[in-house]
This record gives sequence, C-alpha cells and structure tokens, in this order.
Amino acid sequence: MARLPSRNELAIFTKAIDLFLQTDPKFAARVAVDLRSLERRMFQPPTFCLGPADIHKGLPQIAKAKGLLANWQHRERRTYTEALTHALALLGWMDVYYATSGGLWENRKAFLFTRAGALLGDFRKTVGPKTLIKEASGATHRLLGRDFVHQVQQTYGKDFWSSAVSTNSGSEMTLRDYTKLALKAAHLL
Repeated sequence: MARLPSRNELAIFTKAIDLFLQTDPKFAARVAVDLRSLERRMFQPPTFCLGPADIHKGLPQIAKAKGLLANWQHRERRTYTEALTHALALLGWMDVYYATSGGLWENRKAFLFTRAGALLGDFRKTVGPKTLIKEASGATHRLLGRDFVHQVQQTYGKDFWSSAVSTNSGSEMTLRDYTKLALKAAHLL
C-alpha cells in the first residue's frame, strides 16, 4: 500500500531544490527562463474558473483540469511554478521512498501523477456560512499531474535528483543522497 508524503518530507525536498539552484547559478538562470515561459504559456484566463455547480458528467476531463488550474491561479492566487516545484519534490520523494520497493512502475507512475495533480484540490465555493465542495476525480488530477511531471522533467532534466553536489567537508554525493541525509537528520527516514 502506498503512503502519502508528509508535509515535512516535501518541505525538505523543496529546500534541497532551492539550495541546489542557489549553488548552480547557470542552471538556475536557465530554469528561471523556462519557468517564466511556462508560467506565461500555461496561464488560464479567469473565465475558465469553475465552481461546484459547473461540474457535470458531460464536461470533459480536460475542461475540468483547465478549470482546476484556473481556480488555482486566480482564486487561490498561486503560480504554475509552485505546482511544478511540488511535482519535482514528489519525484524526489518517490526516488527515495520507492526506488527499491516492489510493485509495478506503472502503478507508481499513476500514483505520482495523481499526487502531483491533487495539489490543486477540488472545486469549492463559499456561499454565506456554507462551503460547497465538488471533488475532482483522480483522472482529472492525473491529467494535470502528468503535465506537471512532463514539464518538470523537460525543465529540470530527468536526472535532476542524480545531480552531483559537494558538502562542506568536500565529499561528493548526489542531490538524492544529500536529501536522504537531511531526512535522516529530521528522523523522517
């Protein structure tokens, strides 16, 4: 049975991403340009925002996905870059926790896509004291997550977590191993 990552674990992976980008300014500049381009290209108009009443069986998954993304960008005032950073942290988390475990890779890939897309949440609307909620399906989350993971791999590279880093003591290790050490220090691994 797959377990979900805790916020603490993802925070450590996100911090590792930030530290790596600070130590490699050339790579960080290239990634920043790519992220700005994606941010402009993936920006959804406010008219794409959807509420619980807009969701029905005949609405295609792609429309629901675009609606969730528009809600994320306009109602929650979050950026596409945040979603991609979350997806990159999830890739690292999967690398650490599921690298050697059994099971089919296809199942792990579907789990990754669903969790990456689930960051955007569900369709919500507050009317007076009540909050109306219409849950987004796993298929909608997977559709968004698949795009996030694909764009992360194009922007950061498929082997980002295998990038070489050096510690203060001068020893060489991969970014994945460095993050594992941080997780062990926080008693999360």
